[in-house]
Formats: sequence, structure tokens, C-alpha cells
Amino acid sequence: MFQFFIKSLDQFLGKGLSIWLITQLITLNLAWMLTLAVPMAMLVASLMAFGSMSSDNEITIMKASGISLQRLMLPIIAVSFIMFYLMIKFNNDILPEANHKARILLYDISKTKPTFLLESGKFSDDLQGVQIMVKKTFPNSNNIEGVYIYDYSDPKYKNLLTAKAGDIGFTSDFKK
Repeated sequence: MFQFFIKSLDQFLGKGLSIWLITQLITLNLAWMLTLAVPMAMLVASLMAFGSMSSDNEITIMKASGISLQRLMLPIIAVSFIMFYLMIKFNNDILPEANHKARILLYDISKTKPTFLLESGKFSDDLQGVQIMVKKTFPNSNNIEGVYIYDYSDPKYKNLLTAKAGDIGFTSDFKK
């Protein structure tokens, strides 16, 4: 989760987005993180519990007092089946919807703020056949500075367009 925050926070904060939109994006992206974290948390928790019990000889004491290893593991097996069922429901019902809403929200943001997808000093290949690099973007406008556009849509000709400053926007049909 922190890796996602660190990778994405500068992109979100530097683009003039409201706190509500940033919160929505983070919340919707937590779904896929939860899908990865829950199984690992279950594994680590069971290893730590049984490892601690083994190192303190508690398992030996329980076996000596007549508790079998199967009876000792029964609560963990029951909880794992419950979590298994809940994760299947989560992965089938909630995760696809959250991913879809996150993608739609990012698409809507990119349509209202074309500079959202552009990172300063990095080539962006979000448009087919064109790579764009800008030196500087402005959070509250669509103005850009230090523009380099590498057009490779026609394999015969490769064009490099440069500009000191520009204004980025979409056509009325949002195709380019």
C-alpha cells in the first residue's frame, strides 16, 4: 500500500486534483492490494503462531496432555476456509467493480485534465503512434513547457516536433 502511495502521490498532488478525487482513487485501488495482502497475512500469522508455540515447546506440552495436532489445527483450518470463501466472493464481486470504477475515474480525470497523464521529464506513450515528453506542466491549466513529440505513426517517416511552450487538449470527439 505504501509503495502505491509513494509511486502515485506525487502524480496526484502535483496535478491540482481535489482531496476527494485522490481519496476515491486510493480507496478504489485498495481492492487489488487487499487481494494480495489477505492470503499473505494469513500465511504469516499462522507461521508466527505455530513457530512461537513450537519454540516455547507449547505444542509438545499440548500433545503430552492429550491434544492431537489435528485438534490444534482445527480453528486455523476453519478460519482459512471462511477466508477462502470470503476472498472468492470478494474477487468475483467487489474487485472487478472497483477496478472498473478506478479505470473510469482515471479516464474521466484525464479527459478533464489532459496534463494528468504527462509526467515532467518522462516520455508518455498513451496516444497510439506518438510519444510525448514535457519539461513542465502546470496543475491548474493545460499549459505545458519544453514539449517534445516523437511521431512514429508512419513507419517510413519518423518526425520529432519540439516547442518551447504549448497548450494541450482533446478534439471534440476525444480521440486525439
